[in-house]
Amino acid sequence: MECTMLLLAGGKSSRMGVNKALLKIGEDVNISRVASELKKVSENILVITNTSEDYRFLQLPLIPDLHKDRGPLGGLHAGMSYSKTELQFLTACDMPFVSAEAINEIISYYESDLDAIIPEINGRLQPLFAVYHKRCLPVLTDCLVKQELKMRIFLEKITVKIIKETDFELYHKNPKRFQRLFFNMNTREDYQEAGHINQTEFYIKDGSHEL
Repeated sequence: MECTMLLLAGGKSSRMGVNKALLKIGEDVNISRVASELKKVSENILVITNTSEDYRFLQLPLIPDLHKDRGPLGGLHAGMSYSKTELQFLTACDMPFVSAEAINEIISYYESDLDAIIPEINGRLQPLFAVYHKRCLPVLTDCLVKQELKMRIFLEKITVKIIKETDFELYHKNPKRFQRLFFNMNTREDYQEAGHINQTEFYIKDGSHEL
């Protein structure tokens, strides 16, 4: 089934102090790295942002929130509302080492009775690297209207399939590097670590990383 990639360009980056989407890792801007992996999965990509002038260089459709200042749920809502496909893959700009292979594996677990497929890595759910079906848009809208902005509340109201590390072929190929795909960059320390990971653990080729 065709799937639209929804790329959250990020909020205020309060812990980082600067726009983490536009930070450089190696020679590439962070959000460009993520977008390049999404393009390997689908031509349908929507960048969710309320500061479109910052991201015109991506040459991708730029979608504003319909419900402002509602965090990731607001971004998912905007993407679902504009998307023309039933399935959407949501990813955030603060995961610099995401891979098309991992995305395709998650999508492969979709079944017709599911609203979402979400990885659980090291005991932590990854709802910002997950598949969502458009049928859950009314539930999402209701959460926003009621100011129920925690992702956990939304997920409790829909049908979710959770997949673990061991469900990924990529995990069995290289468990250590698999964990890096879910590396989340929120602080200056995280940014420094991302630079170290990029230099020492990933082979960079044609602007993208390979396990």
